[in-house]
Amino acid sequence: GTGVYLDDVFAQSAAANAGMRANIKRTFVIVALIAVPSVLVVFTTCMLLTFHERRMADSRLKQLTQRVIDTQEEERARLARELHDGISQNLVGVRYAMDLAGRKVRTNVDDAAVTIDRGVEALNGAIKEIRRLSHDLRPRVLDDLGLTAALEALCYHFAERTGIETKIDASGFTDTLKPEANTALYRVAQEAFNNVERHSGASRLAVKLWSDNGRARMTVTDNGTGFDGIKDGVSGRSGLGLRNMQERMAHFRGLLLINSSETGTTLTAMLPKSANLPAGKQAEAA
Repeated sequence: GTGVYLDDVFAQSAAANAGMRANIKRTFVIVALIAVPSVLVVFTTCMLLTFHERRMADSRLKQLTQRVIDTQEEERARLARELHDGISQNLVGVRYAMDLAGRKVRTNVDDAAVTIDRGVEALNGAIKEIRRLSHDLRPRVLDDLGLTAALEALCYHFAERTGIETKIDASGFTDTLKPEANTALYRVAQEAFNNVERHSGASRLAVKLWSDNGRARMTVTDNGTGFDGIKDGVSGRSGLGLRNMQERMAHFRGLLLINSSETGTTLTAMLPKSANLPAGKQAEAA
């Protein structure tokens, strides 16, 4: 009886082991059938997302490159127009005035001096135009005297040229920015002034420049007609000008905010502390 009992135990154990192995094998097959397709799906999804992101990055890079090219072409066209309509015309007038004065001198005409004076006046106009163009391209005062002096000069020349009442308040500003950040803020102000002159119909313009716990802040406010379609702080119909301003701020991890209504527009440019010079260089600059 004992022998039969042990045989039954061994038989039951063998059957249980066989069933367990069968269950393990079946479970392994099920897990493999689920895991392998899942891994393939995840891998395929990751590859598709990677390709999609790469295509988007390539598309944005192409758009940025095209914007840079368009900006260069627009600037070249503007300079060509300024040179042709301003300096070139003034120099041609000087040439004719000198030729006329020479003929009058040779024929002993009494008013030759008047003609020469007119030529000198036209030449002075050409010199002023050259200075204005060179100032627009890169104002030396920005490198020599800093951002505050450059913005004050910009406001003065803007008011003189357009007749728009322009004021600037920089009493709370501490100039500790990197030269590149100074240039970025100056270009933002310059582009804002151009937009005010071309589109706003404003009669007053105010610039405020200050430092907030070491962070540079600047606002440009006008009382013009404003514009619609602002999205994410930048006008949806703005074109390249406001996009360039936003990208200049984004380069330093700053922000450009625009609040526009029927009573005027306020542009706010904000730079972080990382746009400042290191502490050692700040002491040297001071």
